[in-house]
This record gives sequence, C-alpha cells and structure tokens, in this order.
Amino acid sequence: MIDKSKSVLLIGSDGFLGNWFKDQLTANGNEFRTYDIRNGDDICNPLDLPRYDYVINCAGIASPEKYMKKPVETMDVSYIGTKNVLDYCLKHKVESILMFSSSEVYGTPPSNKIPTKETFIGTIPTRNSRSCYDIGKQVLETLCYYYYLIHKLPVKVVRPFNFYGEYMGINDNRVLSNWMRNYLNNENITVYGNGNQTRTFCYVGDGIDMCWGVLLKGKNGEVYNVGNPTPELSMNELAEIFCNTLQYKDKIRVIEYPDFYPKDEPLRRCPNIDKVVMDTGIQPKTSLNDGLKLMLDYFLKEEKNKS
Repeated sequence: MIDKSKSVLLIGSDGFLGNWFKDQLTANGNEFRTYDIRNGDDICNPLDLPRYDYVINCAGIASPEKYMKKPVETMDVSYIGTKNVLDYCLKHKVESILMFSSSEVYGTPPSNKIPTKETFIGTIPTRNSRSCYDIGKQVLETLCYYYYLIHKLPVKVVRPFNFYGEYMGINDNRVLSNWMRNYLNNENITVYGNGNQTRTFCYVGDGIDMCWGVLLKGKNGEVYNVGNPTPELSMNELAEIFCNTLQYKDKIRVIEYPDFYPKDEPLRRCPNIDKVVMDTGIQPKTSLNDGLKLMLDYFLKEEKNKS
C-alpha cells in the first residue's frame, strides 16, 4: 500500500476495480479525488484538476453487452480519454501512473504461447464484435509507450486476466456475475457456445494487491500481466466448480451465444505472471473456491440491503 502522505487521482472510481481502490485508500487514510462519469466527470474532456502524486486510471467500458451498444464511445475512452489523462500527468509531473489495459489484447494465442507472456504480439481483428474494446486497449498501450519514450512519463500498464469478486455488477454480463444472479434467482446457470473456451480467474483482492505493486515498484514504460495462471478451466469445468462450491446441483445449461453478447471471444486465456512477481514480489494467494464464497457473501449482503 502507498504512503499515507501521498495523494491519488482515481479515475473510473465507481466501477468494479475503482470501488476496491476507494475502499483501500479510505482505510489507509490517503487524500484522494474520485473521477467518474457517473459524477459528471468525463476523461474525454481535458482534466482541469490540481496535482496529485499518483494517478490510477481504470476507466473503461468493460462489459461486453455495454460496449457492443456503445462501440464508438468505448474507443473514445481508450484514445481521447487516455491522452487527456497522460497530458494531465505530464503537466503536473506526477510520481507514478497506473493504466489499465486488458488481457483481450492477446486475442487467442497458439497453444505454444500459453501461458502467455507480455512479449506475445496479439492477434486482434479490426472488424468484429469485440474490436472496439480490444483495439481500444491496444491504442491505450501505444499512447503510454510513446509518452514514456518521448516524455519519460512514469507510466505503467497492467493487463488484468479475469478478475472477479466483490463490487462486480450483477447485471454486467460477465460469466461469474451472471451465474451469481442465476444462483440468487434459483435459475439455471448458462454456458455460452460449446463451453470449451478456457480462462483463468483471479480473485480481485489479489489482483488489486498486484496492481499496487506495479504502481509502486513496476518499471516505467512497461506492461505487466496481472492475474492467476492456475487453474486454466473451460467454461464447462468452471460451471461444475461453481455449482459444487455453492452446492447448486443439476443447474447447468449450455446455450448458443445470445444476440447481446459478442461471439468473437478468445478461445484460450492464461497469463504468465513471472514478470510482475519478479518486479513486485506479489502473487495471487486466494483459491477459486474461497474467492467464489467471498463473492457470494457480497452479493447476498447486497440483496439483503435492497430488501
């Protein structure tokens, strides 16, 4: 965690990750400014703000359903928004900047490139249902690279691999939050496609710890995979673990991709995290079973607070 005397500008503060950073900054006693479109702030406009020591930018339209509805706005946030943030950081000579990209930039790596290192050059098409988000994140990374090369800006980029846990939106149409909603409503959980697509999942508390490590100890101008490399699971296997962990038997249903969800998803995704562990000394420690139970406790509390 950062020194209590340091101030932070937290962009994208009301999202999944932003809420985690807010809680930790509050608990640590840091001065921080939240910056989020839900509060009337917009990084697609120049940032007219005083100086903060650190900047964390986790703004973005990450829900597949939402970015399919707003593809141009999604790309605006990645290019115009990122440039405005970097210009602000350059003007105020901030100490360190953490920018959020995505593991989506890799596309579907070949089997000999899994687990995937940061050096792998992704295979992202420019014309499919995910391009606005995936290409947008590549643009974010390229902007950060040039601001580092030209201006020596102390920017670090992280590529998260499937964080999950508290503060996920119950209706954001990501797999585990969807299944939590199904569980709470006593519905079948649904697996899209044939269910053979694989992912690894990182409990968000572990992921946030690794991100703090990158902000404070990462090398300027570098990109870091942040996630949990094990276990790599097909969605069918994940569904079995989910149901067994939560004692939710005989509730799995495999369906075709719905119209609101992009079909062009990567077939495999698994990170090599040697670089982030080497530079920060931090690695994930929460098992998938424990993480799912923590996530369920959160959603149960949310449901109770609504009633």
